[in-house]
Formats: sequence, structure tokens, C-alpha cells
Amino acid sequence: MAAFPNVGIQGMTMRLRSATAVSTSPFTFDQQTYQHQGVRWEAEVSLPPLSRSDAKQVEAFFASLRGQGSTFTLGNPLHNITAVGTITSGTKNATTVTGAVAGATAGDYFEVGGSLYIITEIGVSTFDIMPPLRTTISAPTTLDFSLPKGTWRLASNEIEWSISEASLYGFTFACVEAI
Repeated sequence: MAAFPNVGIQGMTMRLRSATAVSTSPFTFDQQTYQHQGVRWEAEVSLPPLSRSDAKQVEAFFASLRGQGSTFTLGNPLHNITAVGTITSGTKNATTVTGAVAGATAGDYFEVGGSLYIITEIGVSTFDIMPPLRTTISAPTTLDFSLPKGTWRLASNEIEWSISEASLYGFTFACVEAI
């Protein structure tokens, strides 16, 4: 698995997509919802204008992925806090885990096991996360709040970039969490 090249990010749209079904009665407009287990990160990323020398490494990186065939690590460079935390136990697909965090609040991101999570609520000896836990944790596991990353794959098998008259390269791409 490759790490995304360190060329900076100009803009990023992050999304947490949930597989929730809603059925609305056409007569009363009453609604029923069903929350399926599926939740994943999705993102659109724009890189700053790059010179040819910087663009070459990004072109090579994208070419090496072969579309959706390979995965890479990527994080949001603005999510970087000084905090400590541990999950002591949690089952796969859980959104509430046993553990503790210090220096973090709801809305902070962390990485564990190559997956990116956001804290949604902190309790006394538990805290809530999204997306659901990707693997079972049965021993104390340290959380990484310092530039946390997730594992991603391209959302499409095609990648393109623009080249301006000033020889500046522009890259925008979409990716989804690799689960």
C-alpha cells in the first residue's frame, strides 16, 4: 500500500456515507427507517497547482494504482491534535467502544489499524465513533491523533489532470474508504 505523495492539499470534501433506508408512506407521509451496517468515508481532493517536477511524482503515483486496483493512505492535514487514547475492547461493527481519551473532544479524528475514525461522543469509560469499528479489538490499542490517515482507493478507474499554458498541473480526484 502506497502513501499519498506529500505535495499538499488545496481543498478536500469529506463525507461519511451511511447505508440507511427510508420508506415514506405516500398517504400519511409517515416514515420508517432501517440502518444497515454499511458506513464509509468518501472524499474529493484537489491538489494545489503543481510544477512539472512535483506533478511527475503524482502522475506516477496515480498510474501505479491502476485505477481502483490498489489502495493508499491519506489523511486530512488539518486534523492534527495532541491527544492520547486507548481502546481496550470493542467488537467489529461497534460504534461504542470501551476505552479512554484525554485531550480529545467529539469531532476529533484518530487512526487505529489503518482506519480513520471520528469521535462522536465521550463517556466515562466508553466513547462513540464513526464509522463502526472495522476489526475486533480485545487488547489495549493506542489511538493515533497525529495526522491520522485512512486506507483509500480511487472511486473510479479513470484519473485525469489538467495542464495549463504556464506548465502548472491540476489534479482533482475522488476516493472511497477501502474496507
